[in-house]
Amino acid sequence: MRILILLSLLSFVVCVIKQERGSQIISSDDNLMGSDIILDGSVHSGQVVSPAEFSLCADTSNLEEIRKIPRLRDEKLFDTLKLVQLQVVARHGARTPIKSFKCWEGYEQNWDCSDLKSLIFASAVEKQSKTRTLKFLKHYETKQWQNHLTETCDMGQLISQGYEQHRINGKLLAEAYFKHGENLVTRNGLKIDDFMNEMYIRSSDTQRTIVSATSFITSLLEEIFGKEETFKNFKNLPIYTMDLHSEYLFANKKLVDNSQVLKRVFSSKEFRELIQVREKLHAELVEDAKLININGSWPFELLDCISMAICSDDNNKLPDAFLKNNLLERTMTAIEKEVSSVFTWDDSIIAKGDISRFMYEIRDFIVDAILFYEKKNNGFSTIKELCLNATRTKVFKSQDSLANIEYLLTPLCNKYEYYYSSKKEIKAPKFIFFSGHDLTVIPLLSSLRVWDEHLPPYASTINFEIYYDPSEGQKHQTSSSIFSKSESIQKKLPYYVRLLYNGLVITDKLEGCKGSEVCHASKFFEVSKFAKFEKMDKKEVLESTNKFDKSSNETISDKDSSNGNSKLESIYNGVCRINTPFLRYSLSFLLGALTCFILSLSIKALKSKSS
Repeated sequence: MRILILLSLLSFVVCVIKQERGSQIISSDDNLMGSDIILDGSVHSGQVVSPAEFSLCADTSNLEEIRKIPRLRDEKLFDTLKLVQLQVVARHGARTPIKSFKCWEGYEQNWDCSDLKSLIFASAVEKQSKTRTLKFLKHYETKQWQNHLTETCDMGQLISQGYEQHRINGKLLAEAYFKHGENLVTRNGLKIDDFMNEMYIRSSDTQRTIVSATSFITSLLEEIFGKEETFKNFKNLPIYTMDLHSEYLFANKKLVDNSQVLKRVFSSKEFRELIQVREKLHAELVEDAKLININGSWPFELLDCISMAICSDDNNKLPDAFLKNNLLERTMTAIEKEVSSVFTWDDSIIAKGDISRFMYEIRDFIVDAILFYEKKNNGFSTIKELCLNATRTKVFKSQDSLANIEYLLTPLCNKYEYYYSSKKEIKAPKFIFFSGHDLTVIPLLSSLRVWDEHLPPYASTINFEIYYDPSEGQKHQTSSSIFSKSESIQKKLPYYVRLLYNGLVITDKLEGCKGSEVCHASKFFEVSKFAKFEKMDKKEVLESTNKFDKSSNETISDKDSSNGNSKLESIYNGVCRINTPFLRYSLSFLLGALTCFILSLSIKALKSKSS
C-alpha cells in the first residue's frame, strides 16, 4: 500500500514537472505581458543588417524623417476643416527581452538600465492641502533569482532607446497638431486651452508602457511650451491604468476566450501549409545557423534574439548563416505569415474579439466630441431632431447615401439620451493618448481591415483625427426637412475621420472610403460596428465561424489538434498563460511532502530493525 502511495506521489510530481517545463515554452515571464510580437519583413539579407535597414527597430537615426505626419493634401479641406479631437494609440518603445532564452551559442543577456529610472511619490493619496511629498527614484534590484538579465534591467523593461523613440514621436505630434508653422495638418491645428483637463492619458500597467507614455507626453509639452514652462505648469499629470486581469488594451483571455476559434484556425488547410514551410525552415536553421531548441524558441523568443542582435547595442551578433541564402528574410516572413493568418482569419474574427472593448472606448470618445460640438454649435437642435426620427429605419435605408448612418446615429442618440436624462456635463477630451503593445496595434488594424500584415515596429502609432466641417454645419442648420431626399443626413453631421499609421494616411483602406483622405465618421462607425462594452462570450466569438467553408479545409480530430496546436493556442490566446508561480509552489510543496513521507518510512524501518 505504501509503495502504491509513493508511486502515485512520484507520478504526480513528474506531471507537475512536465507541466512546468511546458509552461516555459508556451508562457511568457510572470509579467503577464510577455506576448509582444517583434517582427518586420523589411530586411536586406546577404549583408550585415544595420538597425536603420531593419524597420522593426524604429532606429532613431531616421525615425523623425519616416514618421513625419503629413498635412491634409486637399487645399480646401486644409483651410476649412476644424480638428476637434485627436486620439493616438501607440506601442511602447524598445525594450529588453521578455524572457531569458539562449537561441544560439554565444548569445548573452547583458543589459544596463541604470540611465532610465522611474519616479514615485511618498503620498499614497493626493490631498488638496499643503502636504508636500518626496520624490523617489525607483531602481530595479537584480539580486533575486528570478531575474535572468544581468546588470540593472528587468525582463521586458523599456530601455533608453525606447525612451528616445517616443520623445521623437512627441516632437512630431507637437509640430503636426499644436505648434504654429508649416507642419500643421490643418490651417489652425488642434486648439487646446487647458491641457490638464482636455488631455487624457491611458496606459497598461507595465513599466515599458507607462514610461513610454511619460516620455511621449513630456516631449510633446516641451515642444509646445518649452522646458521651463512645462515643468512649472505640469507637475501632476494623471496616467490612467487598469488591473491587468481586466485590461482591454491588448488581447486578454480574461475578457474573451478564443481557444475554440484558434483550434479551427490551426486545423485549417492554409495554416497546415504554413506549418510544412516552418518545418523545412526549422531544419535549415538548426543545420546552418546552429540554433538551440528551435521548437522552444519559435516564434517569440527567436524574434527577441534576432531583433536584440540587430536593434540593440548588446554585443550580440547574428550567426553568419542568417545573412546567406535570404535565411533571415525567410525566417521573418514565415513567422509573419503565421501571425497574420491568425489575426486575419475569417474576417478578422479573433482580432475583433480581442479589441472589441477597446474599440468601444475609441468610438465613445468620438461620440463625446461630436455631442460637445453639437451642443456648442446649436444647442443639440440637430441631434434632437435626428434622434426623434431615429426609429424611422425605412427612411434611412430607402436612400443609398443614408443606408449606414444608423451605425453612427445609434450610439450618438444613446449617449445623448444618457446626458439628457442624467443632467451630466459632457466631458470630451481633445487629445487622448493610449500606450499599449503590439497586441494592441495588430488587432486594432486587423479588425478595421487596414493592416498591411507587417508587424509593428517599436513605438508605432495609430492616429485617429476627428474633423468638423463648419461650412457644412452652417449650411444645413436652417434646413426645414431633415429627411429630404435632396439632402444627406451625413451633411447634417459633418464629422470626418482621417486615419494614419506611423505617419502614413490609411483612410482609403477603410471600407467605403476608397480614394478618400478623410471619410465621414459614419463609415468608420460602420466598419467598427463589432465594438462592444460588455465582455464577449464564446458564442459571440464563434458566431461568424459558422459561415466557414468546410469544403476548403480538411478537419483534424480534436485529439490531434489539441496535441499539435496547444502551444500555438497559448501563444495567440492573449496574455493569460499558465500560472507559473503556482506550479512552482505546487512543485515545492509536493517535493516537501514526498521528502517527509520517505523520511517517515525510513525512520519506521530503522525503529523496526532496532527492535
